Amino acid sequence: MTDRDTRRRFLTTSGGLVTLGLAGCLGDGGSDGADADGDDGMDGNETDDGMNEGDEMDGGDGMDDGDEMDGDDEMTESATVRVRIENVASAEFYPADTSTDGAVWVTPGAYAVHEGENPIYELGEPASVGLEALAEAGPPTGFEGEDGLVDELGASTDVHDSGPYTPADTVADPNDPTGEVPGAPPIAPGGAFEFEATVAPGQRLSFASMFVPSNDVFVSTGEDGAALWPEEGDPVDGDVTDAVSLFDAGTEPNAEPPGTGPDQAPAQDAPDQGDDEGGSVRRLSDVDDGHEYPAAEDVVQVTVTPT
Repeated sequence: MTDRDTRRRFLTTSGGLVTLGLAGCLGDGGSDGADADGDDGMDGNETDDGMNEGDEMDGGDGMDDGDEMDGDDEMTESATVRVRIENVASAEFYPADTSTDGAVWVTPGAYAVHEGENPIYELGEPASVGLEALAEAGPPTGFEGEDGLVDELGASTDVHDSGPYTPADTVADPNDPTGEVPGAPPIAPGGAFEFEATVAPGQRLSFASMFVPSNDVFVSTGEDGAALWPEEGDPVDGDVTDAVSLFDAGTEPNAEPPGTGPDQAPAQDAPDQGDDEGGSVRRLSDVDDGHEYPAAEDVVQVTVTPT
C-alpha cells in the first residue's frame, strides 16, 4: 500500500475534519474612558460652567489617564506567541509492512492556553468523549454527532484561549506536498503544524494529537502543561519539548503491535472500531502492553516564539 493510499483510507474511515478559524481578541482600552466622558459631558451640559469644567477634567486628566492605563495593561499583560509542532520521528521506526509503511504520523489536534493543570485529561480518570475520538481516530472535532476535544476545551472555564490546529495550519507535509488529499491528513516525519495563541503571565500551553499507528495513544503536554509566560519574566522563546509525553487514553486495548492491528488507525474501517477497554488515561510508559514506542522527544519537537 502506498503512503498516499494509506492516508486516503485513514481520512475516509476517520471522517473529515472541519478547519476552524482562530481569533484572538484583546480588550478595548478606550471603552471605559468613553463611558466616563459621556457621563461627564451630560452633566456638563446642564450649565455652561459645568460643561467647561467637565470638558477640561475629562479631556485632560480623566481620559488621558484612562487611555494610558488601558494601553499599558494591554502591552504588559498579553502577548501573542507562535507554536510549532514538528514531527521529528523516524520514517522507519516500524517495519515497512505496517500500515504507515514504518513511519510515525501525528494528526491535527487541539490546544489550550490555561492556568493550573492540563485541561485535556486527568491521569487516572476516564478520557472524555472528545479525547477518545482524537486518541482512537485522530479528529479533534469528535465523533459524528458528538462534541470533540475542541468543543470541550472551548467550553472550559479554566481555558483562556483554545482551538484546533488543522490542515490550514500545516506548514509542511511530506505526505501530501501537492495538497491533493482532502480533509485533514496527519503529518509524516518532517511535517509541522503552526498556530498562534494569546497568552498572559502565569499561563501555560497544553495540546493533544493522535500517535499513528496505534489504538488510542496520543501525544500531549504533561499534567502541568508547558510554561508560556512565567509570572516573573518574559514570554517563553524556545524549545518546550521537555514538557511533552506519550499517553494511553485507556479507551481501547493495545492488542497488536502498532501498525499491525485491524482496529488501529489508519487500518480500521470505522473511527470507533475496537473493543471498549473501560480504562483511564495513563502515561504510556506505565502501560505494559509489550509493544515498542519511541520516546516523546523522538516523536515531536515543540517550540514557542513570541511574535
